[in-house]
Amino acid sequence: MTIEESVLAVRAYDQLAMQQTLSNYGWGFDEDDFEMLADTFTSDATSGGRVVGADQKWGPSTGRDAIVAELRASRAAKNAQGRHTLHTFRFEDQTTISAIMHCYVLITSAQPSGMVISSAGWYRADMIKEEDGRWRMSKLDAQLDCTFL
Repeated sequence: MTIEESVLAVRAYDQLAMQQTLSNYGWGFDEDDFEMLADTFTSDATSGGRVVGADQKWGPSTGRDAIVAELRASRAAKNAQGRHTLHTFRFEDQTTISAIMHCYVLITSAQPSGMVISSAGWYRADMIKEEDGRWRMSKLDAQLDCTFL
């Protein structure tokens, strides 16, 4: 393997690890696993979001505990089982210890009439590789196309 191939392999591995972090965020929210969700953020992270064309927004919250508390309250207020599907990942400014990751999110939910698309939108995550080797979000911004149940 050449040095260039090694660099590309490490870059790809890091991108998969970053995607796993965001997957854990979605899974943690959907499954009420707030310990898993909390581990996706740095201790001093910020997070917030908005719904396009509506007066609805959340955050910004600063600090892992504040973010988790806000998300826990949001999850408790939902009247349906949501499912996050994350896709179309792209990366900017990736180094060995930081990157900006974007992806689309599709949120479905189970309703008495069946599965429905609750919302869609995008996430932007500022990723940091911490001393323990894990990629975590130092910032997560969300923009949803409509309010989800």
